[in-house]
Amino acid sequence: MKKNILLLLLFTGLVQAGLSQNIGINATGAAPNAKAMLDISSTTTGLLIPSMTGTQRDAITSPPNGLQIYNTTTNTTDVYRVNRWESSAYASPSTNLVNVYSLADLPTPSGSAITLDATKMYVFSGVVNISSNYLNLNGAGLRGTDPSKDGIMSTASGAVLRSSNVSVFLENLMVIPASGATKAYDFSDATGTKYCNLFSGCSVIDAATPSLGVGQISGFVAVTITKNYWACKDGIKVTGNIGKFTTAYTFITGISAGSGIEFLSGLTVNDIDLSNNYFNYTGQTGIKVNAGSTIDRGRMTTNMFRGVTTYLNGFDSYTPGWQMVQNTDIPNTKVYGYIFMNNNATATSLPVAGTYYKIAGTTTLVKQQKFTTTSNRITYIGKSALSAKIFVVVGGRSPASGADFTIAIAKNGTVITAPNGSMGALSNGQGYQITLDTEIDMVTNDYVEIFINGNLLAGTSVTISDLQFRVSD
Repeated sequence: MKKNILLLLLFTGLVQAGLSQNIGINATGAAPNAKAMLDISSTTTGLLIPSMTGTQRDAITSPPNGLQIYNTTTNTTDVYRVNRWESSAYASPSTNLVNVYSLADLPTPSGSAITLDATKMYVFSGVVNISSNYLNLNGAGLRGTDPSKDGIMSTASGAVLRSSNVSVFLENLMVIPASGATKAYDFSDATGTKYCNLFSGCSVIDAATPSLGVGQISGFVAVTITKNYWACKDGIKVTGNIGKFTTAYTFITGISAGSGIEFLSGLTVNDIDLSNNYFNYTGQTGIKVNAGSTIDRGRMTTNMFRGVTTYLNGFDSYTPGWQMVQNTDIPNTKVYGYIFMNNNATATSLPVAGTYYKIAGTTTLVKQQKFTTTSNRITYIGKSALSAKIFVVVGGRSPASGADFTIAIAKNGTVITAPNGSMGALSNGQGYQITLDTEIDMVTNDYVEIFINGNLLAGTSVTISDLQFRVSD
């Protein structure tokens, strides 16, 4: 019976072909395309080619180039080309991409949570309104193609995108928090092993109603935010235990309550790197570091501020651990400490000739940037190793004829005898001034002091009335 039907179809096709010798198979009797040897037309059925296993395929003897089969072992359409079988890339049904055009293309909400498949990358086309629901990323990746047109809108209470203890990957995907109780992100990692990557085009844009803003990131071994655009009421909040936090080339605007970037009191972070970001809004704060946050090292390079009232809150160019260079109207980081004495009356005892003793007296602070100071001591509290320039001038009057003096720097209580500064063969009561200009390598908590040696004044004392003591990078 089947053979008869096939012969009938072939006969019908031959009749339709006429003198052209091409065959048309259809339900309308239309002539086949003149360029096709076989023209099959249908709106309800398809063409089914032979199906077989990979072993059966390989058993075909002398297959011609262009022979096709459906491989049931690999679920691919295989074509014989240049003496070997190849799986056609376009025919493979296996992919981790999920195209999202509407809420219906996402997993069914449970309550208000839409939990994504951790093995998938969800590719959004256009702005997809998920109503009052939110997405539990669950380790899935999200991206769009055009960051100005592809995104997610939600009126959820809390964050539109949420995750816990999984890595986060977003790219070219806009989030529109569409209510006053909605924010874009709430990502957390308490394991210290996951990564949070918000790559180029991850915009956060308020709808007509101002939202809660960008949201919060807590934890992660590394957080990377690059080339994004935020136009919303409040910026990003950062907390938890973080290895490295980086924000670069992000345009921040629309901030009307809060800060562009805020480091919360519960934060402990090894490294912060903020570079080439643009803070452009009226009033408010640019970057805020709350009391109770612990930041080992931070770096700010070529960030720009336009209209912002308070560029930095809770730290500045001279906060230990921070380095700042070429930021708008923010001084470049400079290490500098300066103390002095005028008309000091405290004598320095010199019990043993040829021995150095710390100059006594109360010094007055002029400036300390990445230093702390006490009387005749300057302590470095910066985090980076420092090649310090030291300049000292001391003055007084000789307590006896023939007296001579030498001054030297002591580092951490140990005198560095060379180079030094000296003055000798003074008359009784003769005024003198000794200068020392040198360099010393310093690391965190190293301290320097000025010592004096009176070679011919054993068992006596000397009063250094005037002292200037400067340390800089």
